[in-house]
Amino acid sequence: MKKEAIRELSERVHFGEPFDAKKFDRGSDPSVSIYMPIQHAEREERRDEWNRIEFKDLTKQAKKQLAERFPDARTYAGVMELLDYILDHADLPLWTKADKGLGFLVDHEQADVFNMDVPTDCLSIVDDHFYVGPLMQDEEHDAVKYKLLLLNADFFSILDGDEEHVRYEHLPHEVKQYFTEMFPDTFDGDTSPLDYYSLEGHESPYHDHRSRNDVKKEEAEKFFRVVDKVMCKMTEGDDTPVILVTLPEHEHMFREIATFKTLLPKGIDKDPRTLSGARLVQLANEVLAE
Repeated sequence: MKKEAIRELSERVHFGEPFDAKKFDRGSDPSVSIYMPIQHAEREERRDEWNRIEFKDLTKQAKKQLAERFPDARTYAGVMELLDYILDHADLPLWTKADKGLGFLVDHEQADVFNMDVPTDCLSIVDDHFYVGPLMQDEEHDAVKYKLLLLNADFFSILDGDEEHVRYEHLPHEVKQYFTEMFPDTFDGDTSPLDYYSLEGHESPYHDHRSRNDVKKEEAEKFFRVVDKVMCKMTEGDDTPVILVTLPEHEHMFREIATFKTLLPKGIDKDPRTLSGARLVQLANEVLAE
């Protein structure tokens, strides 16, 4: 497949956006809905292989249903192109950042993939509309109770959290591009202030990159002002409390700069890149309980 075709397919696969039931109440024939649990019990390599085999089996089931429903394979060729693309690319964020389950809503135009915090059964359904029941249940369970602002002098990210889980909030591409343009000497396109790190481990994406100790005070202040500007935009119309997670030496400077209204006075005074997801949940619940 040519690079242009692969790029076109990649742009039609969407992952990380919040589920909106109204967006998927439209009829589209064929509509393929696939749900699968994510294996977390095995070692990383075996877990990924198990997930791919499971998705491959569910894709086969969908193809069989499509063939039974539509005599002309051209009718569902676009759907199969997207499913095959997802299957063939094990490095997609939807695989590497999956929580307890994944929900795939695919038609001939695009594939929307949703990360699920509630385990789901394996399902593969072809119909003239999407089956969104598991996603509705996940949304009810997954009410955001707080946000975590992970901050260092050269690092920024937002997590949504509840009593049991934290997950990365989807940030618009223009936000990442904005940071790269504002700090071209630090972020060259390969490394971004918004790069994810594993919430299950402790490895920072900057282990071979610039140390926070090398960031001068004036550079950190400029970075924090840009973060505050983005947070004002991201929290507009949202009263969810925000807990700051940063080192004590950065906290005072950022709080002096911060203007968004939902920042709680009590934060977590630790380097966020040393904390696992489970530890962040524990510390956040302690802050909220005070």
